[in-house]
Amino acid sequence: GVRHSTIRKIQLAYATCSPGEGRNIWQQPNMDPILKQQSFLHETFPPGFLWGSGTSAFQTEGAWNQDGKGASIWDSFTHNSVSGNLASEAANVASDSYNRWEEDVKALEYVGVRSYSFSLSWPRLFPDGNARGQPNTAAVKHYRRLIERLLEKKIEPVVTLHHWDLPQVLQEDYGGWKNDTLVELFEAYAAFCFHTFGSRVKHWLTMHNPYLVAVQGYGTGAHAPGETGGPAASLTVAHNLIKAHAKAWHTYNTNFRKAQKGKVSIVLGSHWVEPQRGKAADASVELCQESIEAALGWFANPIFVDGDYPVSLKTKYGALLPTFTPEEQLWVQKTADFFALSFGPNNLRLGQNIIGYGQTVTPDLRRLLGWIKLEYGNPSVLVAEGGWFSEATVGMEDTVGIYLMKSFVNQVLRAIKLDGVQVFGYMAWSLVDGFEWNYGYSIRRGLFYVDISKPNRTRSPKSTAQYYRQIVKDNGFPSDETSQEVKGHFPCKFQWGLLRVETPRSSRTAIWPLHLSPTPIQTQSLHRCVQRNHC
Repeated sequence: GVRHSTIRKIQLAYATCSPGEGRNIWQQPNMDPILKQQSFLHETFPPGFLWGSGTSAFQTEGAWNQDGKGASIWDSFTHNSVSGNLASEAANVASDSYNRWEEDVKALEYVGVRSYSFSLSWPRLFPDGNARGQPNTAAVKHYRRLIERLLEKKIEPVVTLHHWDLPQVLQEDYGGWKNDTLVELFEAYAAFCFHTFGSRVKHWLTMHNPYLVAVQGYGTGAHAPGETGGPAASLTVAHNLIKAHAKAWHTYNTNFRKAQKGKVSIVLGSHWVEPQRGKAADASVELCQESIEAALGWFANPIFVDGDYPVSLKTKYGALLPTFTPEEQLWVQKTADFFALSFGPNNLRLGQNIIGYGQTVTPDLRRLLGWIKLEYGNPSVLVAEGGWFSEATVGMEDTVGIYLMKSFVNQVLRAIKLDGVQVFGYMAWSLVDGFEWNYGYSIRRGLFYVDISKPNRTRSPKSTAQYYRQIVKDNGFPSDETSQEVKGHFPCKFQWGLLRVETPRSSRTAIWPLHLSPTPIQTQSLHRCVQRNHC
C-alpha cells in the first residue's frame, strides 16, 4: 500500500476542483459561429507549445511475429475474423513501422513537430506477458534505438505503455482485464518500462482510452478480445484498468520520479453533447452532464477527484458497479500529473449511445476543454489524440481533412486564449495511415499516405501534412494582411453574378451575368469532374 502521509502531500499539490462544476459550461451561450467572438481566431499559441503527432504499436508496427514478438489479443481477433472489415485485413504488416521506423522519424522532421507519441508493445517486450521474467532483447533494442534517434532530432518521445494490444496469453490464462490479477502484472510491466526507458522519457501515458477497451472490447465485442459481456463486464474491466493505472502511477512516483523527473498520466477519451435545441434548462443540462460522466467522468472522476465514481453512474448501475474500498479510494485519487485527452471519431460515434432525447453529439473540442477546466480544477491538458478520418479512397489531397484539422486546432487555440484552459500540447492523429481497429483499412487517419497494397509502404505527405507543417512553423494562425477584416464598398460598376452547377450526373455548367442576361448562359469550355454520391 501507499503511505497516507505520501498521499496527503500529493493531494496538497493539486488545485481544488468541484465535481459537477462542468454543468456551468452549458449555461454559457454557445453563440452562432458567425459572431465575432466565435469566429476563427488569428493568434499564436503560447511559446513552447508542444506540437506533435502520434501512432500506436498495433496499428502501425506490423512485424506481428518478427524477432520473437508474442501474439496480442488484436492479432488473434483479426486473424480469427471471418467477415466485415477485418476479414483478410489483419495488421500483420500494417505500416511496417517496426522495420521502417527511420522513415517515420523523417516524416516527423518534415512536419517539424517537437514530440512524437507512440506506444510500446507489451507482447513484443514480453511475449508471455510476464514482466518479472526476461524481456525480448530485440524489442528493447528497437525502442531504445527509436527513442535515441528522436532525441537526436530534438523530438521528445511521449510514450504510452498500453494501447489495447494486451498479450494474448494473459487473455487465455486470466480472462484479460476482467481479472484483477492483471493489475499487478501491469504494475510490473510499467516498472520495467520506467526502469529501462525512463531516463530518456519525460512524458508517460499509462494507457490509451480505457473507455473503448471496457465498452468495445468486453461489452459489445466490436474490439478485441471480442467479448460480449454487456455492462457488467465493461464495469469490471474499467475498474481493473483504473486500479492498474493508479498502481503504475504510484510506482513511478515512489521509485522513479525523483531521479527521472518525468510526468505520468492516462489518455481519456470523450465525445461532446449539446442540450435539446440549445436549451439550457436544468433538466437538459443534467442529461448532458450525465452523458459526459458516462464516458469521460467514469474514469476521470476516480483519477482526478476523489477515487470514486460519479453519482450518476452509481444511480444508473446500482450494485452492478464495482466499489473502491476506502483505502483504494485514497491511492486511486490524484494519480495523474496532467490531463491527457483523446478527441476523435471513435468516441463521438459511441457518444450517440449515451445521450438523452433531443441531445446532439457535436465535434466541439473547445466546449469539452472548457468542461474539463470547470470540472477538474483547470488542470494542464495535453490533447493526446486530435483528428478525424477520411475514406480509404481519399488520396494525397485531403481537403476535408485540412478543414477539420484547422477547425480542431483553432478550437484549442480559442480554449486557451478566450477561456483560459491550460492546454500545453497537441498530437495530430495519426502520423501515418495504419490499421484502424474494427474499420480495418477502410478509413485513413494519417498525415502521411501509405499504400498498404505496396510492399515498400512508402510514406508520402498528404495535403494535411503540409498544412499541419505550416501551423507548427507559425505556432498557430498569426495575423497578416490577408486575414485582417476589411470594411468598405466594391466599385460602383462591380458586376455581381451567380454560378450554377447542375446536380445530376453531368458536367454542364452555366454562368448567370445578371446585368447582361435574364437567364443563365451555358458555358462550352468549363467542365467539372463528376463524383459518385457518398457520405
